[in-house]
Amino acid sequence: MLGSESVSIIIKKNKAAKAKKNQQGVKEDRHNLYAASVQCPEADVEFFKKTFKSHTGRPLRSIREDFCGTAALCAEWVKDHEHNHALGVDIDRPTLTWGRENIFPYLTEDEQSRIELKCEDVRKVIDPKVELLCAQNFSYWIFTEREEMLRYFQTARQSITDDGLFVMDLMGGTESTEVDVQTRKITDGVRPDGSKIPAFSYLWDQNSYNPITGKMSCYIHFKMRGGKKMNRAFEYHWRVWTLPEINELLLEAGFKGVDVYTEGWDDETDETDGVFRMRKDFDHEGSWIAYVVAKP
Repeated sequence: MLGSESVSIIIKKNKAAKAKKNQQGVKEDRHNLYAASVQCPEADVEFFKKTFKSHTGRPLRSIREDFCGTAALCAEWVKDHEHNHALGVDIDRPTLTWGRENIFPYLTEDEQSRIELKCEDVRKVIDPKVELLCAQNFSYWIFTEREEMLRYFQTARQSITDDGLFVMDLMGGTESTEVDVQTRKITDGVRPDGSKIPAFSYLWDQNSYNPITGKMSCYIHFKMRGGKKMNRAFEYHWRVWTLPEINELLLEAGFKGVDVYTEGWDDETDETDGVFRMRKDFDHEGSWIAYVVAKP
């Protein structure tokens, strides 16, 4: 039989093992990890406000977020001003539900009342019209055929006011279609309730690219503390569209003009300066992100 001292040692070991398992094995929600490593709704909101004010001379008050997912951007928008309204459209109901259950509870009742979510194909929603419609994180690349993309852009044109804007982001550069895995350590992530997410690694996996069709498959993996890995937490099968192609399709869809904004370069830090400015030309370096702004 085991003596009392032996039992005590076993209990202590079990408690230590359980504590270690709890530290290393906590399963963080993939949407929280995505928000911490990919999204920056605060920056998008500032860009939208500044660009719309420059375009119209008045404050922006209504936006629509297509492919809105958890509607984090919609939430950030209504928090920014008491008269702001947001419409979020996404075809994936579970993701919309996650946003309602995990993000919306941290908004006031008034802020929640100024968000409308629609579970629908973005190409089928025209009303209510908004002042600015956006499609972020290259989400619209899901349309891989020219006719599909043109139809979407035509819907976007019909969905904004006469002086409204349609804003998308787009990635490019010499490295944008390379088969590669890029890893970045995330140390400043927080959950919707404000609690800190333990440091983790974000892996962007450019898994395959077909230069004949332009179709590409990408995955997001997460590596947690203790080595636990969340493989293919998100996956994307899309076509890589170029700026000239997007510009031509927007004009064909009825937009009268298209502006392109990219970041400047800081020679001291050897990184982008985070300020998006309108460009007529810019260097085609390894990797870049642009805002594409279409005007009716």
